Amino acid sequence: MATTYTRIEQEAIVLGAVMGMIDEMVNHAIFCPLGEQRSDTNLLPKTSETLRQFSTLLRDFLSPVTARGKDALPFGLDRPEDGNKATEFTTLFYLRQICGSPLIGTEIAPLESVVRDFADWLEEIAFIPRVWLSNIEVEVDLRIKRIDFIRMSGDIGKHNFLRLRGQANRLCAILLENGITIDESDAYLALPDCWDWFHTHLLAFHASNIAEYLNNIRYAIRAYIEPVAKARYRITDSVEGLDLYTFERPDQIMNKFAWAQYFELLQGSLREPYFPQFSVSRSFKSQF
Repeated sequence: MATTYTRIEQEAIVLGAVMGMIDEMVNHAIFCPLGEQRSDTNLLPKTSETLRQFSTLLRDFLSPVTARGKDALPFGLDRPEDGNKATEFTTLFYLRQICGSPLIGTEIAPLESVVRDFADWLEEIAFIPRVWLSNIEVEVDLRIKRIDFIRMSGDIGKHNFLRLRGQANRLCAILLENGITIDESDAYLALPDCWDWFHTHLLAFHASNIAEYLNNIRYAIRAYIEPVAKARYRITDSVEGLDLYTFERPDQIMNKFAWAQYFELLQGSLREPYFPQFSVSRSFKSQF
């Protein structure tokens, strides 16, 4: 029997998932320390392997929530309607829903702003001149949505060609939009070149900018949650001078897993952030 979730339970679960994904992507294990400069800066991956890890985790963030066959989505989440925007089929879709009808907190404007800006940036078409796909001897001045080369980078870095048919077909479509016709075999041959262009060059260039967007989403969620955490904070006992506490539980949160996510969101908002806010140079935001 399927479990029914209230809207506020779904919100807590989505926000908990987003915070967990961002914590895995933007941290001191993947990126080098920022140092003293926190504005007009550049956040660098520690190694090529941590960049690959970042790419794989980012691909999950920019993937749709799925279910087997015609089963309902996990936690009763809504299915995005068919549309032209690729970002509708990502975690950002559920953040947009929360921004449109917030239930846990009230100050949603900062989160709404950064989600909109990140989605707009992902949907923009990048221009990459003289892309050389050596395995099929094709050179093209490529126009491609940023979300497309980010997704392709993540998939190629995670899977071998047996699981890349979707991206091979997507490459055929992208090149056709750029006036180049190839078949599926050509697409498979070109995937290693795509990895070089889309991951080693483009994702590496944009990693700091993407990390800034993700970090700003993290801080905006924190700003949305923190007033609620302070208002619902309740001391239950004291042991050797240390307060034991809980949070007042909303009546609409009955599911145990949703309550755990809600509790962690509130608890986390009262801890000092372990990763600072930063802004990268404007030159990283507009190119490619």
